[in-house]
This record gives sequence, C-alpha cells and structure tokens, in this order.
Amino acid sequence: MGLRDYRRKRDFRKTPEPAGAVADVSRSKSRTFVVQKHAASRLHYDFRLELEGVLKSWAIPKGPSLDPADKRLAMHVEDHPLEYGSFEGIIPKGQYGGGTVLLWDHGTWEPVGDPHKAYRAGSLKFTLNGEKLRGGFALVKIGARRSDRADDRSWLLIKERDRQASAGHAKPIVESQPDSVTSGRSLEQIAAAGDRVWQSNRGGDAEAPPESAPRRAARAVDGHRSKQSATAPGETSVAGVRLTHADRVLYPRLGTTKLDLARFYESIAEWILPHLADRPTTLVRCPEGVGKKCFYQKHTGYWAPESLRRVKIQEKRKVGEYLIVDSLAALVGLVQIGILEIHTWNSVVARLEQPDRVVFDLDPGPGVAWADVIECARLIRDALGDIKLASFVKTTGGKGLHVVVPFRPGPSWDETTEFSRIVAEAVVRANPRRYVARMAKAERRGKIFIDYLRNTRGATSVAAYSTRAKPEATVSVPLTWDELSPRNTSDHFTLANLRARLAGLKADPWAAYWKTRQALPKDSGRSFHHQA
Repeated sequence: MGLRDYRRKRDFRKTPEPAGAVADVSRSKSRTFVVQKHAASRLHYDFRLELEGVLKSWAIPKGPSLDPADKRLAMHVEDHPLEYGSFEGIIPKGQYGGGTVLLWDHGTWEPVGDPHKAYRAGSLKFTLNGEKLRGGFALVKIGARRSDRADDRSWLLIKERDRQASAGHAKPIVESQPDSVTSGRSLEQIAAAGDRVWQSNRGGDAEAPPESAPRRAARAVDGHRSKQSATAPGETSVAGVRLTHADRVLYPRLGTTKLDLARFYESIAEWILPHLADRPTTLVRCPEGVGKKCFYQKHTGYWAPESLRRVKIQEKRKVGEYLIVDSLAALVGLVQIGILEIHTWNSVVARLEQPDRVVFDLDPGPGVAWADVIECARLIRDALGDIKLASFVKTTGGKGLHVVVPFRPGPSWDETTEFSRIVAEAVVRANPRRYVARMAKAERRGKIFIDYLRNTRGATSVAAYSTRAKPEATVSVPLTWDELSPRNTSDHFTLANLRARLAGLKADPWAAYWKTRQALPKDSGRSFHHQA
C-alpha cells in the first residue's frame, strides 16, 4: 500500500503532519508497534505495526483485548509513516481524523514466520512486547482464503492463549489502563491542554482544541471509520457509507430508523461479519420498512452499493450475479437500500460446489409449544452425536431453531442434501405424531417441520446476527445448548436487547464452531438410518 493514500488525504503545504518516507528496512534492527487511542467522530484504537518501512494500520472500534474469546473487528486503513507513531495531541475538529489522540501503548513486535507472506495471506501471527500488550496475538483477515482480494479491510485481532492472556471476569485492559504510556494523561487532559495540534488541511496556526469525545467504547472507523456528521438534510454517513433518508423509520413499532439500524450493525460487526464472509446471499428488502412491501432479492442490480462484492454463479439456465457481504461498509450498504434480512449459502465462493455446513430448520406449526421445539433440537443434536458429529444451535428470530453442523468441505450438494434428508426422516419415523419432513402445510398443524431442503444448492438460511423483517426487530442469535430454555424463545433477542447480551458474554457461544474440523462421512447418513 505504501504512503500514497496517506499523502493523498493530506495537503502537506498546509499541515505540520509528517509527510514521511518509506523507511529503509535494511537499517531496522527491530520492529515497532504503537496503539493510539483516537477520539474522532467516535472513540476507537489505531493499531499499527512497523512492516515494509511503514506503519501498517488497523482501526479497532472496541480496542485490543487480552481475552482470547474476544475477536476484535479491525478495519485495515491506510499505511502511516513511522514518524506518526510518536504523535499524541489534537487534530482540529472538522479536519481529516479530527479529534484527540492518546498514545495508549508502544513497544516492539516479533513475527511468527515470514511476516510479509503472512500479511499478504491475511493471517499474521506475532508477539507484542509493549507496556500494556504482551504475548501472542493474531490478525486474521475475514475471508482470507478467497481468491478475490477486492476488499482487504475487514480483519479480526485475537489474543493467543498464553501466560499474558486474561480471560473471564477480568476488567478489559482498555478500561483498567486507559491513560497514555508516555505522558500519563487522559484524553480529557490532552484535549484541555491543547499543547500539540496538527492541522491536516489548513495552515499551521493552531486552533482552540475541540471538546473531548466521551470516553466510551464505540464502534467506528475513520477514513474507513464511521463519520456521522450530516452532509445534507436527512443524510448522514456511517462507516464511510452515505445514508440517505437516515431518519426513515424501518421498524414502526419500535421507532427504529435507518440510522439506528446502521449503528446497530456497526456495533456488532465483529460478531456478524465472520458468519457472512465469502458466502453468496439472498436478501429481504423492505425499502419503506416493516409493514410495507418487502421482497426477496438474490441477484444484484443497479440498486446495490459498490461496497458489496459481486460474484457470478452458474444457475440452471443462466449466470446470476450475487452479492457478498464481507466488510463493515458492505453491511451498512445493505441498510442504505433497506435490507432487513441477510440469508447465506452453505458454501463459500472459493469452494462453491463443496458445502461446509448442514442446517436443520425446525419450523413449528400452529399449536406447537416452545418446549417441544427445544426437545426436537436436542433429539437431533443427540442423534448427530451418536455418529460423532458436533452441532450448534441458534434462534431464527422467527418461531423456530436452526441446528447447524459444520464440516470440512468435500461432500457435494447432492451428498449433503441426502444426508440431511436421511437424518430428518429418521427423526420423523421415531415420532411421526410430532414431527414431519414434508413441506405440505396441511400435514404440519400441531407438528414441527424439520426442513432439510435448506441444504440444496442455492438454498439459504438466515445468517447469525441478522435482523428479521418482523415488527419487533428480532435477531437470529447463536446460543450454547445449555441456554435453550423457556425464556430464550426464538423471538426473544431483538435489535433493542442484543447488544446487552453480547456485552455480558464471557465467551462466544459458538467459539467451538470456528475450530470444528469434523468430516461428514459419505456413509454417515446411512449409518444414522440404520441406528434409527
């Protein structure tokens, strides 16, 4: 990337910011890192690693964490010169990156293996030797294995499990150690002092320092960061995406606007993006909000923002162009066009004809109690466990549950569909008065429909953490199996209460999902059939 983008955004005839130069890496004996706490339009942390003569930079909305269970969204931004790593002070309001900058941590870092190859591959492991951050970390690009590199911005920063890790109830390090490592000052003290002001697009005369941003954990990225100042009446910008009619109400019962929904997704981006990365989508679009006309769209058109990746897929009679949502900007772009539901394929683009999961959609008919839905999910879990397959559960945000079985790609669409059919029909045979595997609605009254057809090529299921086009703004939410209860109904979690749930979690309920490397044996469906 170099310093081209950094320089393009600044007028160095007018700004005292360092223009800098790409450093001579042959003279460098060690690699530096720096974390700058930046109260711009919203608070975030700029994480920078010296590599290839510059500071490779990521904006982390919630800041680094010492808890290995936390996967911090890290938006890759433009490279910065090495001189930038010592800056602490004020960038005047209204200028590029305007706000207060605090030098939160600094030190050296050591790569694991070749850092250049690892960076280009999107999986960079390293050890930090800082004053606050120490031990092993990893930066992993979301969708790193895909061949299309059109969008390299969305990464995750993850702490390795080592002696420096701090899991569970420990207070987040960004809260326990909030102040500068060089001056010992807080953001408020730096803003009040006004002793160092950078002008990024004006003359060198310092202005009065802007008011300090509130010290709160927030979800934004500058440059690729969230800018929410109004650009015109009824317009604003989130994650660099312009929202028109931002005050349009999408969920009338709650009064939730388009801007509210964009900020919601911005705040949970690190949770939802891994579930969307590299997967073709079918979208539910409600341009005027819930209660007005809604429709499914799976092919792109003129209406789709440029932030969404396009991919062409061969269908039965034609080639269709589908959308991929694998960045924060793409996610907010969906909000701009009124998308209220995101449904994904069971395969990723890089291995389109090799699914990597099976989904059993449990859809209760009229008169079915929630306790019966829970029982059905557990029956499927136990049956899969009998053939050594781990499964995971989530609410749909509607009436039912999804039981999801991840596995290594390999089986074809026909093979995975056949496996899911055999499993579903075996469960039905065990109790035909309670379960059904056929779609005919006349047969479903008082029964649970075990829908295995979600596993055919081109079929989709609602993505984890996607909102639903329901009056109460419900959300599809992953659970641990122990969390299944009368309280956690399918429509329990909503846009209004999900953030509180995520903030209170000790670990990702699906942490094991990302590490599961089980195989789906070709004869496993037959084995299940014989067991039933």
